[in-house]
Amino acid sequence: MNISRQLTRTKYIALLCIGLAINTACSKSDPATEPVVEPPKEEESNTSLYNKLITVRDFAATDKNDGQNAAPTVYYSLETNKPIPETHRQTRNWDVAFSNIFNSHVSGNNGSNNTNFGYGNNATGGILIVEKAFDEVTEIPADSEFKLIGDAIGMDQNGDEGNGVGWCLYDFFGTLVKQHTPNKETEHVAYALGNELRLLNGKVVKPRTLIVRTAKGNYAKIKPVSMYKGLYKPEEWFKSSPHVFISFDYVLVPKGSKKFEIKP
Repeated sequence: MNISRQLTRTKYIALLCIGLAINTACSKSDPATEPVVEPPKEEESNTSLYNKLITVRDFAATDKNDGQNAAPTVYYSLETNKPIPETHRQTRNWDVAFSNIFNSHVSGNNGSNNTNFGYGNNATGGILIVEKAFDEVTEIPADSEFKLIGDAIGMDQNGDEGNGVGWCLYDFFGTLVKQHTPNKETEHVAYALGNELRLLNGKVVKPRTLIVRTAKGNYAKIKPVSMYKGLYKPEEWFKSSPHVFISFDYVLVPKGSKKFEIKP
């Protein structure tokens, strides 16, 4: 009798273990038990922004900069006039990305280029830069002129560490724009080039305007204003000024437009 009970108990325990093992295996392999992560929804463009002068001040980029390594990339939507989280990178919800050291490189949102931050999405954006004042930029360029790569436009060639025509000028040693100060407050200053900038050697750097084809195929022109919080003039910018807070003005026009126009 005792042997029979012992065998019955042993069989019960064995069956229980087998059941638990099967249940565990099913739980691990059954996709129905995995949490479902919904992708971010595509946001509608705010058409009321078309043909208006839009002012953006102190868009917080990042203070995690050491001057040597790339900062976390931040994203902005010109179509809705607001910052966009990194979780929306694979959508058409952003139009410009600010990346690399001091967020000093800017690019559009394009899913076809494998260096672009939007690679793999269905965005068709791009970016270019011209050596003209914001108000002088009226014509919309041909689509073939837009750069699709990531980190497309960076620091200007007239500064330190610049390469080509850029949207900001970096004064590494603090001797290009202002008289060098004993406390070295003029070092490591990035000068936004929305207006012309006169260097100490007498050279005048022409103003720059960025032109963007948005993720959804509309167009915008951008005037760089500042990379420092609450400070919008070159004479106010110093090494200890709070950064990086990106300020700019822009005009957005719908696809099919031939010119950048501000309408009542």
